[in-house]
Parts: sequence; structure tokens; C-alpha cells
Amino acid sequence: MGRFFEAMKAGIKGAQEGTTPSEYTVAGRQVRCPHCSEGRFVPASALLNTRLRTAFNIDWADPKAHILICAECGRIEWFASEPEAK
Repeated sequence: MGRFFEAMKAGIKGAQEGTTPSEYTVAGRQVRCPHCSEGRFVPASALLNTRLRTAFNIDWADPKAHILICAECGRIEWFASEPEAK
């Protein structure tokens, strides 16, 4: 879980402390880390900021991406739709 806390310090919002890494599927396929082949991830979310909304200070209205943080190496995978927990 050390990588999880490193990711939190790097500014990833939405990951919940104490979340147990789990396996996830997207489009019917199991998500695996392309770097280390791990199959367990910690879920989180991130705002996809746009210049216009940032200029008007309404970043909260920007769309959100779903991310999975690899439990082994810390690599972040981004998804437009929410991954399903196994």
C-alpha cells in the first residue's frame, strides 16, 4: 500500500485512504497493469480541467475520469467509464 500513499501525495484526488486493492473489469475484460502485469488496483477519480471553466473558476463542473492506481507499481490507468469491481 506504500504506492497508494505516494500517489496521494502526488496530487491524485478521489482515492480513498484505506481502500483495499481489488480486481476490475472494463468492457468485459480484466484490467491488468501494462507495466508489471498486476491485476489489483485502487480506484480514484480525477477532474478533466478545461481552460474555459478554469478561467471562470468553475472547475467543479468539468467532466470526471475514472482512474485505477496499480497496487504493485503505482501506474495510473485512465477510463472514461467506471470500471466494474470483480
